[in-house]
Amino acid sequence: MLLLAIDTTTKICSAALGDSKKILAEYTLNIKNTHSKHLMPLIVSLFKDAGVDKSLLEGVVVNVGPGSFTGIRIGMAAAQGLCQGFSIPALGVMNLDALAEACSFFNGLVCPILDARREQTYTALYKNGAAGPAAVENAAALSLEELITRLDAYDEEIIFLGDGVDVFREGLKTALGEKYREMPYSSRFNRAALVLQKGIRTWEKEGPVSSYALRPFYIRLPEAERKLREKTREEA
Repeated sequence: MLLLAIDTTTKICSAALGDSKKILAEYTLNIKNTHSKHLMPLIVSLFKDAGVDKSLLEGVVVNVGPGSFTGIRIGMAAAQGLCQGFSIPALGVMNLDALAEACSFFNGLVCPILDARREQTYTALYKNGAAGPAAVENAAALSLEELITRLDAYDEEIIFLGDGVDVFREGLKTALGEKYREMPYSSRFNRAALVLQKGIRTWEKEGPVSSYALRPFYIRLPEAERKLREKTREEA
């Protein structure tokens, strides 16, 4: 089962090609605000350099958020276009679920944290098991204080990863002390290979969906929509 994985939810633009046995190719660009320019050329190069005919593609797995609202839309639009063009199914993977896959080796708790701006983080909490990371706290947008309150209930080491580490490190280290761990810089960020890994497991267990059924996972309202609702309430 040959799948293409796409991740454009943060400043990283990443695409990977693989199956349940191996990653055939992966390209990751750690750049900002140019995903719409780079994603499709990246995918074309992925197939070409891997020596794989695009007609063999059986599905697309895409990171549906949370993250950058624009980035989410770029990735989903590319996934839906490819699926419709090749008449193949799709699967959406939640960002935090994908990031947790990077820490499947860890015996403690896994806490992906993404910089959600407005002094909040998109986060969830996972515990590893035979079937991979399983959520013990659902995804939410939390302030540092709210996250620390949630984590204080657990008496285990907690490993952090994601682009929120640099933002919240000092506060978390101060609050958690010896329980605090973090992934190395080079292994901390989004990668399409992680989306692929989580996607394959979900695909085999639950099956894919039509590309028309893909939905973004925002947690928080997009800024423009939030402001519109506030304006509507003020005028009412």
